[in-house]
Amino acid sequence: MNAVQTKAPLVSAEEIEQFRKDGFLVVENLFSQAQIDGLLARFDSLYAGEFETGIFPDEWHWNPYTGCAEVAGQMTGVWRCDRTLASIVMSETAGQIAATLEGWTGTRLLTDGLWQKPPKAKETTLHQDSMYINSHTPVGETTTCWVALSNAFPGASTIEYVPGSHRWPRSGAVPEFHNKNKSYLSQMEAAAKQAGNEDPQVVQMKLEPGSCVFHHGNIWHGSGKNIMDVVRRSLVIIHVPADSKFQTADAYIPGGYIAAKYRRHGDDTMDESFFPIVWREDGYRTPFLDSYHS
Repeated sequence: MNAVQTKAPLVSAEEIEQFRKDGFLVVENLFSQAQIDGLLARFDSLYAGEFETGIFPDEWHWNPYTGCAEVAGQMTGVWRCDRTLASIVMSETAGQIAATLEGWTGTRLLTDGLWQKPPKAKETTLHQDSMYINSHTPVGETTTCWVALSNAFPGASTIEYVPGSHRWPRSGAVPEFHNKNKSYLSQMEAAAKQAGNEDPQVVQMKLEPGSCVFHHGNIWHGSGKNIMDVVRRSLVIIHVPADSKFQTADAYIPGGYIAAKYRRHGDDTMDESFFPIVWREDGYRTPFLDSYHS
């Protein structure tokens, strides 16, 4: 039997409409301060390469031996490395909200992302998540829950969005994700022009720890340079529909290098060992998730 889970807060019809109009929706206090504090206590160990389970993340940009104090740190697929982080990533509540906003019958975890941006860390180029998450079908169906682990506010590299840009065509991957030379807005501005929008508006979010933003996989988003004397920390939880499958084995997946490496030869199934179902409307939830208590 699955453990009894806390019911998700209701997402109103007005909020669903706002999500579908703007491409994102703020949900306040999705996670408790105790949950956030527990994860923050794990940060230094994780970025020092001390992984509780002995498993390394799928991606690990930055490590303590580079000597680059002003570089943003990013890890992907961290839930397999740390049980505290996994207990938050596997949130049934977050999964149900994502499904409700998208009209899915359930949600499957695709991956996660752990970020820290110290003072003077450069911009993260505005992009669409669907540029990098396209190894599954239905193609492009993905929703992200961006969780503030520290106070997120303008000037401190908070997440920012271009409202309505999820209705623009999907673009190719941006060439400089961790911004180096070009304006971090330049790729978005080019896409806006192609979509007939000559004056795209960028909205910078203000969130307290534990609050989050759910955003559509096609919305343009990113973050500016951290010009404040604070470290911005955040967690990303990426969901896809529960009934998702891999594209055919012979398909070239230019943006699917993280998830696609778990595809079994000749099998399009997304194995729940790697892509667990966190919520489904019939009450099903991948059984091993009972061992994670959020």
